[in-house]
Amino acid sequence: MRRIQNAGGFVEDGRVNGMLALSRALGDFEYKNNPMFKPKDQVVSAFPDVKIVPITSDTQYVLLACDGIWDVKTSQEAITHMLKNTYKNNFT
Repeated sequence: MRRIQNAGGFVEDGRVNGMLALSRALGDFEYKNNPMFKPKDQVVSAFPDVKIVPITSDTQYVLLACDGIWDVKTSQEAITHMLKNTYKNNFT
């Protein structure tokens, strides 16, 4: 949120400038055109947040989804849906 606000944008209803559901994207160039800021400091940036999490023998799944999923499902709902369908597809 700090980067968005520093670049002259705002977050409203969880959306950048009240419109865009994500703050990091490869496209959406209309949010990246302020010549006063480096690409990583624009309202929307293509520079990812990276979190390193070790995958161990206890790791069951890695769930990767687009913003279209996160717009309609919480993390728990997505996991529940995935587990339900994985079980169904493997054992029916």
